[in-house]
Amino acid sequence: MTYPYFNENGKRRANHKEWDEIRAELSQLKVKLQLNDDEFRLLSPYDNWREIQTKIYQTFCKNSLLHNLPTIWQNLDECYSVDCLTDRPEIYLNRLIDNNEKIWFIATSFGNGKQWFCEGKILTIQKIINEMYFFDEVYFVSKKYQWLIAINHHDVLIGTGDIINPLKYLNLK
Repeated sequence: MTYPYFNENGKRRANHKEWDEIRAELSQLKVKLQLNDDEFRLLSPYDNWREIQTKIYQTFCKNSLLHNLPTIWQNLDECYSVDCLTDRPEIYLNRLIDNNEKIWFIATSFGNGKQWFCEGKILTIQKIINEMYFFDEVYFVSKKYQWLIAINHHDVLIGTGDIINPLKYLNLK
């Protein structure tokens, strides 16, 4: 496998993928993987995703007025990051996040700034990420807003909140 340009199934990483296609791909993968809403759910326009977004800025960012999620990792109050990983950064997530915990999953893009908010459990989210084109940046957030993990477009794994210590002592082998 060549990394980071191809995912585990050999799909090429898209540089400028249209977000409507990504949302459609998320929906299609939910069907293909036979996932129910308890395992993975895309938030609809009727869900209060803006409230989630605002709470993320207020809890984790130096400047809560940015409202530009693709750069949230650059504005974290306190964080710890790991780069030069031996594998794709998302591989390590189930070592950091409780497999039974429902979390927010947010996919972002620089191109048009769209953000797709989802909820699910980390093992399911890892399956979905493994099957599709990689996003520019993704965020994984505790629904209690205790921690946030980001994977940026440099493939750096970044954590803030209660996840800092587990990230510091993560066994990368």
